[in-house]
Amino acid sequence: MLEKIREAAEHIKEMNLKMREKAVQLRSSNASFVDALEKDLINTLKDEKINGSLAAVDGGLLAQEMHGTDIVIARATAAVFEYEESKLVKHEYFPNAFPEPEYDIKIGFDEREIMAFRSLFRLKKEIECAISVLEKKSPECLMMDGSLLPLTADKPLEGSDVFYDYQKTIGLYKKLYSLAEEKKCLLLGVIKDSRSKRFVDIVRNTVDIHSSDTFFLNNLLSAGERTFSFKYTADVKKHPITRDFGADAEKIHAVYVKAVDDDVPLRVELLGQEIDKAASLIYSLSKINKNYAYPAILIEADLRAALDPIELERTQKSLAMYTGMRIAPLRRNSRPFR
Repeated sequence: MLEKIREAAEHIKEMNLKMREKAVQLRSSNASFVDALEKDLINTLKDEKINGSLAAVDGGLLAQEMHGTDIVIARATAAVFEYEESKLVKHEYFPNAFPEPEYDIKIGFDEREIMAFRSLFRLKKEIECAISVLEKKSPECLMMDGSLLPLTADKPLEGSDVFYDYQKTIGLYKKLYSLAEEKKCLLLGVIKDSRSKRFVDIVRNTVDIHSSDTFFLNNLLSAGERTFSFKYTADVKKHPITRDFGADAEKIHAVYVKAVDDDVPLRVELLGQEIDKAASLIYSLSKINKNYAYPAILIEADLRAALDPIELERTQKSLAMYTGMRIAPLRRNSRPFR
């Protein structure tokens, strides 16, 4: 086993060295890129004073598979911070600091359907919360934890019992986009651990790279730098998610921001093209810790939305009490050995 670990360690070191070499090659290439929305490969970030009201939304999810039954619990919370000269002067939570979780129980879903339903259930709670905080608090910037679009894995098959939930979620996203534009609110999606390869796909004609964006960009960017911005996908009519959003998908752009030396870049998505404003804001909010680059307001929303696993135990006991039956857990979760 130790020999395999040594081999893996050597491979990781070798790959990292290759990424550094390719990063140097790309920085010195002076190449232009068809899908880049800006001329420069790398741009310097501005550390600007933060003023005004910012909001951040995150959601928590718990799920449990039982024989024939699936339990899903979710909630979403918004943190609203008021800044003056980059100092936090006021904070509140919406709808409150620890909102009651919502429950759903599904029967008869197959594996793909329940995985999609879980994600959509959480997404709907988050977007509904975001819409409400926009309507009632009118922040100047609203940040979502994660992408501004569903993931490909969130899309169920047409004809599936979950497909209506997917269509309803699309409608909520579109309402959020429209409201953000109406309120002149900067709408951002901040992805802490992106596995996208969109950036490396764009630059591959200049430098042959086979890795995730963040792995490569961690070698390309220094703290205080960002990439050029780019569209979410090369062709919105062909992408399995963006083709369901029509013209709204054309408005989603992305950029990578490296806030500190000792953490990987963040992927930032935005509705519209205020790239400098969005990137500088995320940079200013994310460089408070040298090892963990993430906006404090999103960290706070995450802490407030997190759910205690004891909620699942309570739900299971309540089901057993009201049905008078033992709802059996899956065998892999109830082995009498190991």
